[in-house]
Amino acid sequence: MNKTTALLVAGTIAGMSAPAMAQSTDGQFTGFRAGVTAGYDAVQAGSSVDIDNEPNNNDQSIDGAVYGVQAGYDFDLGDHVFLGGELSGEKILAEDTYVEFALTGRLGTSVSGKGSVFLAGGYTFTHHGDGPHLGLGYEHHLGHGGTYVATEYRHVFVDHHEANAVTIGIGTFF
Repeated sequence: MNKTTALLVAGTIAGMSAPAMAQSTDGQFTGFRAGVTAGYDAVQAGSSVDIDNEPNNNDQSIDGAVYGVQAGYDFDLGDHVFLGGELSGEKILAEDTYVEFALTGRLGTSVSGKGSVFLAGGYTFTHHGDGPHLGLGYEHHLGHGGTYVATEYRHVFVDHHEANAVTIGIGTFF
């Protein structure tokens, strides 16, 4: 799948879902959402491929603080279950790193009146190669205004490296 096709599919899905925007009756929010994230990302080299772009062909790992933005749409499937999709971009705060973009699907369930857990999976586009990712997260809704805080673990599988990120974030539903 190339990047253009993936972005067109995401845009089409978002456009078709716009009329369905609403808040669910069980207290969990559905509809468009956007947020910011920050956390820690550790990238481990899995081969002799140079991942730090230095002239010494060094394949050492890169790790550090990471920040990002995300936008998505969640659908209420009933029985406290939701399905969603998002487009995100993240950047490790280290030299010679680039913004990585990801398309992610989420499937989750309510675990309390304001909290939900979700599984995440999708595809990440990096400067060093593209590959699938899997994750697990928790989202907690604050009051009735649509604001939420979240935490997520994500593992990215790319041919010559793997990345593990843990982030926290804040966002809102529209």
